[in-house]
Amino acid sequence: MSDIPTDYQDRLNLREQLARIDNTLASTQKLISERHKFDREPWIILAAALVAALGGIIVRLPEIITALR
Repeated sequence: MSDIPTDYQDRLNLREQLARIDNTLASTQKLISERHKFDREPWIILAAALVAALGGIIVRLPEIITALR
């Protein structure tokens, strides 16, 4: 007796398998692009923190100058 099931032709749908593989590849590529976005994120956070700090200094600049006199 063979190990091949009698309904193997119903199970072997190459178009369905290729569509599944294409969907998996698309999902993988999407995840890779999201990972690259997160790789850049620390620099964005650092830049935002520096801009916020400079903005705080500029807003308080008259008080800082008065305090230093």
